[in-house]
Parts: sequence; C-alpha cells; structure tokens
Amino acid sequence: MNLFFDSILADGYRSNSQKIRILTEYWIEKEAYCPYCKRALVHFKNNMPVADFYCDKCKEQYELKSSKTNMHYKVVDGSYSVMLQRLQNAENPNFFFLRYSANNVIDFIAVPKFIFVPEIIEKRTPLSKNAKRTGWVGCNILTKNIPEKCKVFYVKNSEILQKDKVVEDWKRVLFLKKEKDF
Repeated sequence: MNLFFDSILADGYRSNSQKIRILTEYWIEKEAYCPYCKRALVHFKNNMPVADFYCDKCKEQYELKSSKTNMHYKVVDGSYSVMLQRLQNAENPNFFFLRYSANNVIDFIAVPKFIFVPEIIEKRTPLSKNAKRTGWVGCNILTKNIPEKCKVFYVKNSEILQKDKVVEDWKRVLFLKKEKDF
C-alpha cells in the first residue's frame, strides 16, 4: 500500500476541497480494498447520496469522509435528511474515515454500517436567510460516539496494517453486532 497521493491528478482544480476529494478518492480506488472480501473497490458516479465506493463482488457500499484534522470528535457531513434516509435504507453504507497531511494518508479507518444509528448523526443549524441555500440543514457524524473497538484501521499513524489483520479485525467487529457488545 502506497500512502502518498498522486498530486498531479489535482492540477486542474482550483478549490482545495475539490483537490483533496480527487486525491483521496483516487487513493481509495488504487490502494484500499473491501474488508469483507479483500477485493478492490469501484467508485460510484459522482453525487451519489451517502455512497462513494462499492465492492463489485459482495456489493457492500462505502462512504468516504476525509479531513486534515483529527476526527476523534465529529466530522462534518452533508444533508441531515438524506443521511437519515440513507442510514435507514437496506443498502446503507459502511464508512471510511481518512486523515491526511499535505500529500499522504495518516490514518485510514473502516467502520461497519450497523454502528451508524440516528443518535450518531447530529443535526446542524439550518443555513441563514442570507445563505445561497437558505434553510438547508446539514449534519455532523459524531465520531466520539463510535466505540474504539468498532474502528478497523488499515493505516494508523502512517503505519500500514497487514491486509489479513484488517480482515480479521473487521470480522471481529461484525461479530460484535451479533453479540450486541459494543
């Protein structure tokens, strides 16, 4: 696994958020894999609500959240209503959380979908009447409410974990769902 971004891919973009979206999504396509079956992931078409990648073998879906800052407390996300609808859907996604520096991955974590219940999603204040999207309501993912034992690291503090260890840890977390011990 290569932890460095291919920065040339973002040369045509001016917005820093667009640049990092391009770099992190490309990194996932090239370096990440499905923790269920170890297969490479496929990128959904852009603007799919609460879904970025899927496994073409086992059909699991994944939403990517990336940040330059530590994500121990909360992560800013999109529409509150769309998130709640998506989490209640039979095909709700698992989540990836990726923390990066200027040019590389620092942490990359997978969290299974059964952890994402409405109580982990925080409703933000609606946008003001002066905003372009007046009244729009976003949300935050309260990562502080995700139990540590439910976070499966692929990369931790720039150290790559072995694929077999990641898959083993993933299976252990899935077992917690059956035991309801999280």
